[in-house]
Amino acid sequence: MKKGSFIIILLILLALPIITFSYNVRMGDILGIWVLGYPEYSITNAIVGPEGDVTVPPIGRIKAEGRTLEEIENEISTKMESYIKTNKVTVGITQYAPFSVTVLGNTNINGVINIKNEKIKLSDLIGLAGGIKDITNSSYALIKSPDGKEQKVNIEWIKSGEPGEDPYIYENYFVLFPYDYTNKVTVFSDFGTSSLDYYEGLTLKTVISSMNIPTNKMPAEIMIVREGKIQEVPFDEIVKKEDYSLQPGDTVIIPYNYTNNVLVFSDFGSASLDYFEGMGIKSVITLLNVSLSEVEDSVTVVREGETTTLSLQKTTNNEDFFLQPGDTVIINRFENYVYLSSQENSQRVDFEKQERMNIRTLLTKVGISEENVEEVRVNNQPVNSNTELKKGDFVQITLKRNYVYLSGAFNTTGKVEFLPNEKISMDKIVGLAGGFSNNFSGNLVIVDNSGSTKSLTVDPNNLTMLKDVLVSSGSTIIADTELRMAYIFGEFSNVMAYNQGESLYELLLPLNLDESYQVRYQIGEKTGTSIANEFDSLKNILLEGKAFVEISKIAPDQIIVYKAGETQVIQQKNVRLIDVFSSVNGFSPVDTGTIAIYQNNEVIKTINSEELLNNLMMEVPKGSYVVVQPEVSGSYIAVLGNISPKSLRTDVPMSLVEILSSYDLTSSAIDWKNQESIFIYTKNNEEIKVDIKDVESLRNVLVNPGSIVYVPPAEEQVVYIFGEVTKPGIIPYNAGMTVLDAILKAGNASQSAQLTTVYLFKDGPENPPVTLDLSGIINAAPVKTGMNPEVKPKDIIYIPKNTLTNIVEVMSTVQTFMSFINAGFDTYANVSGLF
Repeated sequence: MKKGSFIIILLILLALPIITFSYNVRMGDILGIWVLGYPEYSITNAIVGPEGDVTVPPIGRIKAEGRTLEEIENEISTKMESYIKTNKVTVGITQYAPFSVTVLGNTNINGVINIKNEKIKLSDLIGLAGGIKDITNSSYALIKSPDGKEQKVNIEWIKSGEPGEDPYIYENYFVLFPYDYTNKVTVFSDFGTSSLDYYEGLTLKTVISSMNIPTNKMPAEIMIVREGKIQEVPFDEIVKKEDYSLQPGDTVIIPYNYTNNVLVFSDFGSASLDYFEGMGIKSVITLLNVSLSEVEDSVTVVREGETTTLSLQKTTNNEDFFLQPGDTVIINRFENYVYLSSQENSQRVDFEKQERMNIRTLLTKVGISEENVEEVRVNNQPVNSNTELKKGDFVQITLKRNYVYLSGAFNTTGKVEFLPNEKISMDKIVGLAGGFSNNFSGNLVIVDNSGSTKSLTVDPNNLTMLKDVLVSSGSTIIADTELRMAYIFGEFSNVMAYNQGESLYELLLPLNLDESYQVRYQIGEKTGTSIANEFDSLKNILLEGKAFVEISKIAPDQIIVYKAGETQVIQQKNVRLIDVFSSVNGFSPVDTGTIAIYQNNEVIKTINSEELLNNLMMEVPKGSYVVVQPEVSGSYIAVLGNISPKSLRTDVPMSLVEILSSYDLTSSAIDWKNQESIFIYTKNNEEIKVDIKDVESLRNVLVNPGSIVYVPPAEEQVVYIFGEVTKPGIIPYNAGMTVLDAILKAGNASQSAQLTTVYLFKDGPENPPVTLDLSGIINAAPVKTGMNPEVKPKDIIYIPKNTLTNIVEVMSTVQTFMSFINAGFDTYANVSGLF
């Protein structure tokens, strides 16, 4: 197939769901209409009325029935441009009008059943109708569509449970499940269901009389189902002409005559009211139980396709308007409103029915004093306070400007208001703001309406100089903040803001560190190293500006104990030899043996069973490996170090390849890419160093039972990343890594990250970086592109918080960070696992 033809077919297939499942709005649907950013114009309960339209503020009524949601959206958006030039309108259905199907006959539920969609399988409809009442007495269903077509469907398959004919039933279908031949006549109606014994001469008139159905409630036609066929009999002929004789097994269906009702559609609810002589509009209002003050003056009556509009006030005060059977009455809730827009807010303002609608009343309702108003416009035309308003008017109010905006290191920021003619001085502003916050740098920046900028140096403890500093209304005052940020990395990674006067002790307190951690810091020009539990020393180290803190573990806090086929980990403050000995049940199954304690790849002590009693209280250094060897033939090989611990049972030597390949991909296997050597310690404490880069030669390295295979930590290549990422610091490098890969490995960018200016240092921190824009690809696949290049080991990535960050400041920060890193790390082994 040609590529072009394939694309055309693909586009057609993609369009099919849209074509197939497009929905046309129906009468009774409830629509939600949302205008993005303008909640006052959004509604969630717009009902499609009997005339097929909905009311949309502020544009009025539009046609909805029979149209798609997209068509309605486009019309609303176009008409809304008179009020909101650029708008985004979304229309959805919050509640569908019911899809109804009439079910009668041999089912547990008879009558109108609402289905959720436009169609339903016959089997599902039977379920909604409560199932077949007596499955032995119905063998078929009669389905009648609104256009009069009939279909007889065999339902015997229900008895057997096997698949059978199961057609779709659509809205407004009539489905009958007649009883098979019987000596009775079954009657279904909205007035009751009955089964009458057949006798010679039984007629329709007799059946109707027995049901006590009022004549005015009778339909124009009655349906008779006989031998699977439907016959319609006019009611007038039965009464005035010839009666209709029934036969055994007939089913009589008498639907309700709704033409004798008055249908009411209103914002207070819809109803079907029984008609009575003298029924008028006043009666309908009374039956709906609503107050006249709540009802719109215009009432609509639809009679035989013609519409009459009435004044409710005239109708109630003078002669009533009398209704006829079959009339439809449309009553709307009284709504009198305007749309208000000002610098303060935008909202819809409602008026009561007897309330005067003018500008002065509007200002009172929204709490705006006339003396604070600069200008009022109605539908973009200037007006005065006495101007009368009409329903749906768009009112724009411009207030006199006598306020300032505060930002930065004030205790209260945002808009600060003053009296209309009050002079605004800086001392008043600082007083209303509650003073400055602790991170105030002492510098104020005042930006007036024209964009002019003025800077002031302020002593927070002496504000008398601010009394004579006047500020124009509408200005913005920025209290500069001093950057107080601590970059924590190592065993713990975080970027934390701190308060003025805090010390290194308070910064580290939440981490709950002990003597097994070392803290190295650079704060301004001060650098140093301290043990984490030297609290007095840490309290004397005050934080200022940018602080870099590295936390490294200098003393492992666990001891690993190996005994043939068994591994135990002890993690407690003080570990003694008796704790080690007990953890593996001593030398069992024998009484004698040897204990060897390893630290930093060397045996630091060997204790035999005779020396054990005199050394039980000896403290075992944390981070040690302890091998408890019973005095039996060495039948295990222990594997430990930078790999998952394992004991391999064997009575014969094993090749090193066989030992290392026993690790599957799901376990913590050896890092072949970075590992260079492995050590073997024999039963006689002999150390053998093996170069593992030549895999073939490993087959010739045999390890005897009783030996220990030790895998030392591997050196890795790294990339540096800091700034606005979740875990700033050092990440392992891998071939083909891109900038986006590195950011994702660092936990992804933070919400405040400025991704339009990401800096990549390729040649060290002292040379200018490459500037990248990742804003458009941060959520895409991390493929290599011009804006997402590959990185190399030792590259530096910096993500700023502010797009206005000066490049010189960026380079200074990076150089400070890297000098701090390089001062403490000779190899990556020292920082393995930092981030």
